[in-house]
Amino acid sequence: MEFNVEEAGRLLDKKLAQLRGKSYISEELINLLDEVAHLQLAARAEVKVSIPDELEIASPEQIIQGVSLVAREDFPYDAAQAEELLGKLIDLLKKMEGPLADAAKGVEAALESGDLTAEGLFSKYMQDDSTFFGSWAERCPDAPKAIAFLAFASLAPSIEATAAVLSLSLPDMKVPAVGTCPICGSLPLISSLEEKEGFRHATCSFCRHDYRIKRLACPVCGEEEQKKLTFFTVDEEPGFRVDVCESCKTYIKTIDFRELDRVAIPVLDDLDSLALDYVAAGQGYRRATLSAWGF
Repeated sequence: MEFNVEEAGRLLDKKLAQLRGKSYISEELINLLDEVAHLQLAARAEVKVSIPDELEIASPEQIIQGVSLVAREDFPYDAAQAEELLGKLIDLLKKMEGPLADAAKGVEAALESGDLTAEGLFSKYMQDDSTFFGSWAERCPDAPKAIAFLAFASLAPSIEATAAVLSLSLPDMKVPAVGTCPICGSLPLISSLEEKEGFRHATCSFCRHDYRIKRLACPVCGEEEQKKLTFFTVDEEPGFRVDVCESCKTYIKTIDFRELDRVAIPVLDDLDSLALDYVAAGQGYRRATLSAWGF
């Protein structure tokens, strides 16, 4: 399906308007995400996806059994566009005051000196190199996630476009055997209940692919025993719930907008429901993934 930039832009603006009504999300953060999301949207419309002939792809039988279509570190992306977007995002952060601006200037200096290259940064992100990003967190203690944010925000448009192409190679299956993404093998960022039957879908934390998962199972550890699975809601956040697993003590937020006039954009719904993260953490549960924006 061809990406409709105009429709995506309309939904994005509507969702951002809803977020501006949240008392616990600062105007500065919303303004930053507004600019980042629009830069990504423009990039998404122009990304050039190329799937190498030599890319190792799992067989349909393997995918049905829970093997991902491709390995995360082998995921193709538009390197030229990602590097261009990286420069724009660095300039955007530099305009802000405080730790984020300082971190962006540090990354820019490293790129200019040759101590860091865009290719190297992207490679470390694709490999999920915790040692590399940990060292940068030590260099920028007041904004420890800044460089990871720059990396994934730069790569996101081409990763999403590549996932859309790779999804055409997935076998026909109703619900995967595991809760991880059938394309890249990553854990879900957030889930949603859809259609009148309440089918449960997940949004991949890495490639943003939307896929079905078991409704009554933990997508992290696979627990299916009902007494170990529960959920809670908060009256102030209609349309959201938190599904928790007592076996692995993780949680995943779930969207249910079927009876609400609300726009669903998973990466922003994750921020929209930030209050639920505080509640879940207070009850001793942890997120299995970082937020959609890297914190």
